[in-house]
Amino acid sequence: MPENLALYVLLVVALGIGFLLGRRERRKRPRNSGMVSQDYFRGLNHLLNERHDLAIDTFVEAMVVDNDTVDTHLALGSLVRRRGEVDKAIRIHQNLLARPVLSSSHRIQTELELARDYLVAGLLGRAENLLIEVARKGGSQLTVARQLLLEIYQRESDWDQAVVVGRELARQDRSVRTQLAHFQCELAEIALGKGDLRGARAELAKGADFDSGCARINLVGAKVEFEAKRYREVKRLLRKARSLDAALAVDSLAIYRAASDELDDEKGYISYLNECLQSTPHLEVIEELLRFVERDQGAEAAREFAVQQLFKNPSLGGFVTLLKHLDREGTALPGEQLTLVRRFSQSLLHKQPSYRCSNCGFSGHTLMWQCPSCRTWGSIKPILYTDRE
Repeated sequence: MPENLALYVLLVVALGIGFLLGRRERRKRPRNSGMVSQDYFRGLNHLLNERHDLAIDTFVEAMVVDNDTVDTHLALGSLVRRRGEVDKAIRIHQNLLARPVLSSSHRIQTELELARDYLVAGLLGRAENLLIEVARKGGSQLTVARQLLLEIYQRESDWDQAVVVGRELARQDRSVRTQLAHFQCELAEIALGKGDLRGARAELAKGADFDSGCARINLVGAKVEFEAKRYREVKRLLRKARSLDAALAVDSLAIYRAASDELDDEKGYISYLNECLQSTPHLEVIEELLRFVERDQGAEAAREFAVQQLFKNPSLGGFVTLLKHLDREGTALPGEQLTLVRRFSQSLLHKQPSYRCSNCGFSGHTLMWQCPSCRTWGSIKPILYTDRE
């Protein structure tokens, strides 16, 4: 949290504390009021001198826990958690729960905040147990508890439980169905890894019921059918996956090529590459096509093809591809200089990420179905041949 925002929140909380303490002073005997006011003004002095930790500690100590001050305690607990002081937030919320004066609604709010503390601290088991208890109570916070449980099960890769909780949430929020489709794909990949093709197909069918537009269902389905030696079905599913999400063309190439080899259908594979080139001019597609052009039409045609693609979609990757070809032919540049340029270009290319999250911008070198940064499903895509840094 930015310091200026933290200071603003603390000032608002301090004003609230001052109001509550002022009202409490009027209810107490005069001999006690001076001490309470002294605690408050000491905390305010820490705050104005940017000693935020001391200010928070003083405010917490100055306030007696009752139904009038619970919301302020909760605000302070949330603030210190956002500042990264999770242990202090846990103590504040545990201290609240230890008091018998809490109303049922305040107790549930405090349990939710404590569960959030545990999540941030990585204490997933404690958070899960607490949230299960909150969910059992029902009420207005049931949806929030389930959302936090869903986050826990995703972190733990407990896809069966994620599906159970996700189904309940999907009754109020249909957008959860997209996540559910990915959960079923995770289960399908687990079944596939065990050689259980029937189980994998069943999981994918459930995923399609949740979200028929999920391209990953078809991509995983193609892997399943390849293991079943149904190669024509593999190609159909891969085409469908690409029609739903053109960026997946890159990740479909290897299995499409393998299926085409099994069917002795090289022309079909080349046709597929040309289709991919039109929608997704990724470097891997270019290099695959360049290999066939060079084999069938010669080195000069291949060089012209590489130059043409570089002009259409200028990128570092395309430049490296052209240099590789020129290096083999020994044209355009002296061989020694060309090798140096190629190595330099390759070193730059290797430092570039291969995938990027379209939601938050997280980048990396491997395809992950759930972004580890923003936790959005299906948002990480290959960085296309046309993308520029």
